[in-house]
Amino acid sequence: MRLHGMLSPGRANLHGTLSARTVIGAELYEGAYTVHSAVHEAQELPTANKHLVKNITVEKIPYFETSNTADGITIYIGDEREVEIYG
Repeated sequence: MRLHGMLSPGRANLHGTLSARTVIGAELYEGAYTVHSAVHEAQELPTANKHLVKNITVEKIPYFETSNTADGITIYIGDEREVEIYG
């Protein structure tokens, strides 16, 4: 860490490089930054006490609507299913 400059009650003039990893002593997170929702299982990213370099993105849960034989709407949450209609 290199930081040099002058601090006074009315002004601050600092120049240099400051590394957050050095200051907080956090290990760099090297896992996935995008998570796809899972319907039947919980997911946990091992990010506790780690330094992240970008935001984590949680993908949306798929949602589909289709008409049905009872003149209503069938909703699919989680994944798309092919529906067979029997007459």
